[in-house]
Amino acid sequence: MILNYSYAQSSKQFWKLADKGEYEKIVKKLEKESDQIDQNVSLNYIWGLYYVSNEAAYNLDTAYAFLDKADNLWNDSSPTQRAEWEKLYVNNDSIQYWKQNVEKYAFNECVENLKEEDFITYLEKFPHSEWVPEAISLRDSLGYEKAKQEHTYESYHLFIRSYPEARQAIEAQNYYENLIYHSKTKDADEKALSDFLKEHPKNQHIHKVEKQLYELITEDKSIVDYSHFVRDYPETIYADSAIAQIWLLSEDKDSVLNTYRNWEEKAYFQALMLKQKQLYYPVFQEDSLSFINDHGNVVFTEAISGVKKAYNCHGTSDLFLEVEKDGKKGLVDRNNSIVLPFNYDKIKPLLVGVYAIEKNNKVGVYALGEGEWISPIYDQIVPLSRRLFGVRKQARWGIVSVTGELKFPIEAGQLIHISENTILVMKKGRWAKYTESDVFGSKINTDDEEFIFEGYKQLEDQWFGLKENSKWAIYTPNGKKYSQDYDQIEDLDNKLGWSVRSDTLYQVINYDNELLIDSLLLPEFSKSGVTSRWKDQWVAYNWKGEKIFLGQADTVFFDKMYPNLIQQTDKKEKVLFKDGNILDLERYSQWNVTYVTQDSLVLPYIAAISRRNKKFALLDQGGNQIMTPQFSDLKVDTNGIVIAKYGSLYYLYETNGKRILQEGYTQIVADGTYYHLKGKGKFGIYNIKTGLKITPRYEEQLQRTTLQKEGNALWLGKYKGFEGVFSLSNYEQARFYYEDIKLLNLDSTSVFVLEDEKLKLLDVQSNNIKMICDSYEVMTKSPYKYWILYKNDGRYGAYVSNVGDVIYPEFQSIENIGSLEQPLFLAKQYIQQAKLNILLYINEEGNVVFQSILNENQYNVIRCD
Repeated sequence: MILNYSYAQSSKQFWKLADKGEYEKIVKKLEKESDQIDQNVSLNYIWGLYYVSNEAAYNLDTAYAFLDKADNLWNDSSPTQRAEWEKLYVNNDSIQYWKQNVEKYAFNECVENLKEEDFITYLEKFPHSEWVPEAISLRDSLGYEKAKQEHTYESYHLFIRSYPEARQAIEAQNYYENLIYHSKTKDADEKALSDFLKEHPKNQHIHKVEKQLYELITEDKSIVDYSHFVRDYPETIYADSAIAQIWLLSEDKDSVLNTYRNWEEKAYFQALMLKQKQLYYPVFQEDSLSFINDHGNVVFTEAISGVKKAYNCHGTSDLFLEVEKDGKKGLVDRNNSIVLPFNYDKIKPLLVGVYAIEKNNKVGVYALGEGEWISPIYDQIVPLSRRLFGVRKQARWGIVSVTGELKFPIEAGQLIHISENTILVMKKGRWAKYTESDVFGSKINTDDEEFIFEGYKQLEDQWFGLKENSKWAIYTPNGKKYSQDYDQIEDLDNKLGWSVRSDTLYQVINYDNELLIDSLLLPEFSKSGVTSRWKDQWVAYNWKGEKIFLGQADTVFFDKMYPNLIQQTDKKEKVLFKDGNILDLERYSQWNVTYVTQDSLVLPYIAAISRRNKKFALLDQGGNQIMTPQFSDLKVDTNGIVIAKYGSLYYLYETNGKRILQEGYTQIVADGTYYHLKGKGKFGIYNIKTGLKITPRYEEQLQRTTLQKEGNALWLGKYKGFEGVFSLSNYEQARFYYEDIKLLNLDSTSVFVLEDEKLKLLDVQSNNIKMICDSYEVMTKSPYKYWILYKNDGRYGAYVSNVGDVIYPEFQSIENIGSLEQPLFLAKQYIQQAKLNILLYINEEGNVVFQSILNENQYNVIRCD
């Protein structure tokens, strides 16, 4: 469609009128044609020029809106229409020219004002302007300067969120992360640090916060604290370190590996513990000191010059090996990693994973995995708890924490650690009591006025007594006062409580602080009860607090062996049995009680000497004579057998007085159910259970052995000058061949016999000789195994019970530096002319697994002193 073009739509005419300043005519003409505004490119173009060129109506926003509309209409018009607009001196170039002019004028205005908001508006209005890059740059710079002026994490965060692509964004992010870190963590407590981890997981200071949190939670350096950290913060970089500390400080290291199955370092520590199952032995390999394992394999690569002396004798199963390098001691684990550096003169374990270190005669504390807790500046260090150590300088003591902080000044004369939460300190002869937690938290007063106690007494099970104002009181292990004040307190041997005294009266109180026994004068305590004078009488109590006697007597006391009370008056005694029966021993002097189990009853039998004829009688608990006083000696054993001497001979009786054997003997000795009989200088034996009796015929008393043959126990006897072993059930066929027999009593087969001036190890079951020697020594033994060092023709050999003769007698010395379960024999031969020691390390099978030739200096390093 071809529109009717008016005069007003010509840009040429517009500039003629505009040059004359006749803008009112322009407006009137344009308004007349306003009905074509939505379709006419030229009309929108002229309006745009009007608002740009007319100072009175100058409005860049309005101008740009008309020009932009002209641009859009031009783009949507056909070639025919565009040709018509061009006749009016309007074309695409002119439209774009004036749009760019408006964009430039607007940009210049923003530059003149230099406000961030103006550039934001400019970019919103003119997103395609050629000045957009400069506008963005200026907007970003102005926004960043505003953020820097405010300099808060909020201002930088707003900038980053608003302009993430700004060239200042990286620097702003850095400021933001620094400021929010310092702002959010200024309290430095667990909540603040934990919240920061959750809310800002990508902050550049996140690992610093994790470290702060780790140090805060594990300040006490306890297993519990490290466990809590792992539980609450398993994703932090310090979780593995915490688990490592738990492992290092734990007695039960296997349980740590089982608990933390996903621990990244688990494989390393598992390998370490597997290696601990082997003993390591210090050896020289060429000119270097090293270690070998049970199999003779060299297992150590660190170049060292010395080892802990204790390792030389029997190797070591230590997880961490104390070794020396360049004159300094350190610790190396079994994976050849240094865990305590070679900086110290001495190392000594204090707690699991914690060592005392000495340097220049001063001591400190080193924790594996963490380093020096306390620098070596003290004369002595003792552990008070996991987190506190007593330290001494010259003659004075102080208390230092695991962080090295002095918690109690070095002015105390003595320190005593009672329990995990109680510490006693002595200064100027007086004591003060502190809780361990208060000492650690620096919440104590160390002034002299705090030292109110005059004395300290250690009691059982970490209980203790303190003396204040000349009175003693009992305190619990956690430091709480438990009892009232007394003049004296003492532990009871039976651990039922305490004996306490007020003035001259004693009492017994139990662990519940209850009065058990009251009003005692100079009491005597025994395992059965308490006896004491009370007024003009004697009183006795059992440990239930029950009064079991009150009456007149010269003295009353409990039998040392049995829970019987003895009442003595005018040197005559009565026995008050536990069941209430009373035995009057008025007619007897010396006596003793034996309890015998008969038909599920435990009955007392009394051997007593009659005052009338000074002979022994056998009494029951009622005082009835079972055997009349006619014996010069009488004893009752727990089998219920009475051995009594009548005339010059001993006889066996039952407790009813019936004689068991009619013959008498010059000596009868009980040996379990066997009784050794001696008569006419010979020895026999009797078994009360089987009735087996061997009339005295042997030259020495028969000896039990551990030997067996065909299921029968063998005894050692001597007959006609020769010794032999035999079964009692087959004693008549026994043969006696040997000049001497030396019992090992280690197994059921082996015994040394002397024959042809040689000791021979005889297997009694096969009658084979297993080894011959001049002398021997059983070195180590267990119920299942033993080894013997023996000497033959001046040389040493070794015999192991379950293997045999593993080392032939060819050496000057042999020692088992391994264990009985896994022996490793060190056999030595010395070459005098060359002053060399040939050392062979030989296993249980007799195989040489390692060997070395050492000069005197080298040998002295690894020798067992």
